[in-house]
Amino acid sequence: MIAVQGPSARARVWQALLGSRAATEPLKPFNAVEIAEPEFGPVMICRTGYTGEDGFEVMVPAAHAATLWNRLVAAGVRPCGLGARDTLRLEAGMNLYGQDMDDTTIPLESGLAWTIDQVSPRDFVGKTALTQQPAKRQLVGLLLTDKGGVLRSHQKVHTGRGEGEITSGTFAPTVGQSIALARVPLGVAPGDAVEVEVRDKRLRARVVKPPFARNGKSLVNI
Repeated sequence: MIAVQGPSARARVWQALLGSRAATEPLKPFNAVEIAEPEFGPVMICRTGYTGEDGFEVMVPAAHAATLWNRLVAAGVRPCGLGARDTLRLEAGMNLYGQDMDDTTIPLESGLAWTIDQVSPRDFVGKTALTQQPAKRQLVGLLLTDKGGVLRSHQKVHTGRGEGEITSGTFAPTVGQSIALARVPLGVAPGDAVEVEVRDKRLRARVVKPPFARNGKSLVNI
């Protein structure tokens, strides 16, 4: 699978995979289509990017991956690795399984309340557990305001309502500052000042509401 992301991503895929446009141009986000590509055989194209940007994820038989890669590069796509994807998804405020969410944290404490139907009377797997286990924590965004460090996972966060912990953190190229997602007590709100333990020092940070960036532009004030 090769993920092609960015403002011109779809046009670049259409250039590299001639004949793919008709089937994929009407494709809505979080949908996929399989096409029969004469040279590659069956090709699955999805529009479910994990970067906060538009684009396609293209799945081809392994034997054709290098050919597709070279065609994309020739079409103007710039190669990058998973490190770039991680900064992009964090700037977009997207969770990473195993860090920001896992099977030990409820969705209500992972910034995923929007995925749960808490209004209609219909039942679903896990509804009773969520009703019996109300949220005590929340996932928020942090923007480092002090100099002298980078926010990283597992760093302790000190708030006026108790301690929390960073789940994901990095230097954000689009924002130009260190950012993080952190699980903190309920009641901590955007605009609040907190302190993060970085190499035995307490550095100041500000609580913000993700996403930190969208369409290549920062959404937070430094």
